[in-house]
Amino acid sequence: MLERRRNLYGLLALFCVAGYVWMTLNIDRRFETHVGPVCVFKKVTTLPCPSCGSTRSMKAILEGDLVAGFSWNPMGYLLLVMLLVVPWWLLYDLLMKRDTLHRVYRQAEQMVLKPVILWPGLLLVVANWIWNIVKGV
Repeated sequence: MLERRRNLYGLLALFCVAGYVWMTLNIDRRFETHVGPVCVFKKVTTLPCPSCGSTRSMKAILEGDLVAGFSWNPMGYLLLVMLLVVPWWLLYDLLMKRDTLHRVYRQAEQMVLKPVILWPGLLLVVANWIWNIVKGV
């Protein structure tokens, strides 16, 4: 159990650091010409993936344009909340020697795997994907 928690916390910390670096590269004007689309799925298939537009969505939200943030990709809201909450939650658990994030993650994982949540969630992801394809992200 302890090993699983360490792995989860390490992976979440890595994703948060990568997310902050990526957002910094996309927000800082000095890197504008260097940073471009890196979606492997889009490069291989020429179709946008379900999360295409998430970076632009988070950037729009941070700039105060909430409608554009939703329009680019609603997943941007979820990702931004995670980037803001998860590092502090990780820090809290590490400093207090708790496992609250791990417990909530396990409960969420069990809940999401229930068909009543799983299928509507998958339909939302597919609908978002279709929306990305139609709007030509």
